[in-house]
Amino acid sequence: MGADRAMRVGIFCLGLVLLGLPASAELQRVEAVGIYGIRDSMRSKVIPRDEAVAEARWEGVSRVALELIREAPPAGEIGEASDEAGDETPTDDESAPDEIAALRAALGSDVLPYTRSYRILEDRGESPALFNDEPGVDVEYVVVVEIIVDVDRLNAALAEAGLIARAETAGAGEAVLLEVVGLARYPALEAVRELLVTRLGATRVRTLEFAPRRQLLAVESALGAEALLARLSRLEHPELVLEPAGVDAERGRARVVARWFPAEVPEDAPPG
Repeated sequence: MGADRAMRVGIFCLGLVLLGLPASAELQRVEAVGIYGIRDSMRSKVIPRDEAVAEARWEGVSRVALELIREAPPAGEIGEASDEAGDETPTDDESAPDEIAALRAALGSDVLPYTRSYRILEDRGESPALFNDEPGVDVEYVVVVEIIVDVDRLNAALAEAGLIARAETAGAGEAVLLEVVGLARYPALEAVRELLVTRLGATRVRTLEFAPRRQLLAVESALGAEALLARLSRLEHPELVLEPAGVDAERGRARVVARWFPAEVPEDAPPG
C-alpha cells in the first residue's frame, strides 16, 4: 500500500498490546488490520485473503519498528534531519512518508523474518471499499491478524539500515542500576524481578539494597538505562503499576515508582 494509505489504515489498527512472551529473545504481540483493495483484473493472479494477511503483517511489524526508532537515540539521515528541523515526533497514527519509505527500504516487502508467528483473529472477507480510494478498486478484503514480532531481529535490521544507533551490550560485570521506590513487600519486588527477566530479557538481576519502600537492583541486559526504563514502564501486570521517575544514562541509573495491588492482602500486611 502507498504511504498515505498506510497512515490511514494505521488509525484503524487495533494497536500494540505490549505483552512480551517468556522467551530468551524479546517478543511483542501486536494486533493489526490488513486491507487489500481488489481489482477485477487481479482476481485470477492473487488470493485477496493472503494479500490482506501480508498487509496486516507489514502493519504490525512497521508499528513496532516505528516505536523502536522513536525510543532509540537517532541515527542516520532521518534522525539528523528531524533534529535540525525541530519537528515534533509524529504519533503512531501520523507516521511521516519518509519514515514509511525508510522502513520499506530497510525491511523489504516480506517481513516474515521479523515475526515468530501470526494467526488470523477475524476474517471479515470482502466488502465495499471503505479505506481504499485507488482508481478501479471498489471492493476490499479485510482481516484482523495477531503477529508475534521478534524485536531482537527487528532492532538488528534497523541498526544495519542506520535508522537507529546500534545497541551497546553491557559488558561483563556492567549493569543498569534500577532504583525501585514505593514497594514495602518482598513479593512485590519479586514481581518486578520476574518482569525484568521474562519480559525484558535480563540475564541477571541482583538486589543490592532492600529497604522499606526503596530497593536497588543491578540489571544485566542488552538495554541501556533509558530503554530499560521506557520498556519497563509500559509493561502490563495485573497487580503492579510502574511509572518512570528519572534516568541518568551516563551513569547507567534509572528510577521507577512502583505500586502493588495484590489480589489478596493479609489483614496485618503493610500496603504496597
